[in-house]
Amino acid sequence: MFELIRQNLAVEYDEFQKKMVNGIRFSQLTFSIMHGNGNVILVLDETLSGISEQHVDSVFAREICQSYQAVRVDGIAFVRTTGDRVRMAYFEWDGTHSQMCGNALRCVTRYCAEQGYISSIEDFIATDDGEKWVSAAGGRIRVALGDGREFQRVADDRYFVFSGLPHLVLFVEDLSSVDVRAAGRPLRYDDELCRRLNHPEGLHIDFMQKNLDGISIRTYEVGVEDETLSCGTGVAGSAFVAHKVWDLLFPVRVQVRGGDMTVDQNEHGLLISGATNYLFSNIEVHVSDATSAA
Repeated sequence: MFELIRQNLAVEYDEFQKKMVNGIRFSQLTFSIMHGNGNVILVLDETLSGISEQHVDSVFAREICQSYQAVRVDGIAFVRTTGDRVRMAYFEWDGTHSQMCGNALRCVTRYCAEQGYISSIEDFIATDDGEKWVSAAGGRIRVALGDGREFQRVADDRYFVFSGLPHLVLFVEDLSSVDVRAAGRPLRYDDELCRRLNHPEGLHIDFMQKNLDGISIRTYEVGVEDETLSCGTGVAGSAFVAHKVWDLLFPVRVQVRGGDMTVDQNEHGLLISGATNYLFSNIEVHVSDATSAA
């Protein structure tokens, strides 16, 4: 499947280069389309693209993401290397500016380590949710999203946690039978609930099932307005809820539709790890033994 997607993305790139938004020709953009456990992230290098923070807005981000049809680009991470610290700015598929995306941070960590922008052993990347500890040591991409915050019980079968983004976690008996879009969308747009939880911008909705060796989750994501194959902040938040409510010990194995992920905890907060890989790139990337999902 991934090989066919890679071929189709290469074909679509020819048309992509003909576009222009905000006075920026797409032919000058330097980027990689990556994925973290199936969550497709376009990582754009601002310096190599000859653009700055002033060029980046929701319209620009949306047009880039939605230019590709071979695969849904769930979001775009703009990598800024002009300051003292590498910075990630993230926008969802529909142009929504989000303060965090766990899988985007994993993809950016792999890209930046391979480009020599950060230490592969451990480093920090600045985000709109603060500086985050990251590591590509031994080819294993691990990123810390901070502590689980604002934890509270909402009902017998649901809990709220902020894990870089606001997540409502619902307990289910049969995850495979859940219509994630139909069940998640009304909760994501429940204005009274969102305001009661102090997040009027909307909630990410996670459906979680307990397994013998961990948990399984499926997530409805704000900004994509649909289910994604994995959600990094959702994986972290759900594992945190499972730890608090079911006394699951870290590390927690989390099954998502895009494969297995792991959530651990240390002094930097909730650590997520899993597969990362490239689908397309017009950047020369260095050889890496980082975990592949091909």
